[in-house]
Amino acid sequence: MSSLDELLQALQEIERRLEEAGAHLGTCQGKLDEARQALVQLDPEHPETVLPPGLPRTHDQVERAQRMIDLVLSTIRDFSTRL
Repeated sequence: MSSLDELLQALQEIERRLEEAGAHLGTCQGKLDEARQALVQLDPEHPETVLPPGLPRTHDQVERAQRMIDLVLSTIRDFSTRL
C-alpha cells in the first residue's frame, strides 16, 4: 500500500468518525429539546422557573459544534478530492 493510499484510508476513517459525531450531536439536540419541553410542562405559565439557566447556551454550543464538524468534513473531502 502506498503512502497516498494510507493517507486516503486515514482520511476516510476520520470522515466516518466525524459523521458519527455529527449524528450524536443531532441526537443530543433532540434530547435537549425533549427535556426543555418536559420541563416547561411542569410550570407552563412560568417556564423560566423550571428551565436551567444554561439550557439555551447548551443548545447554542451543540449547534456550534455541529457547524464545526460540517466545516471540517467539507475541508477533508475537498483535500481528499485534490489528492
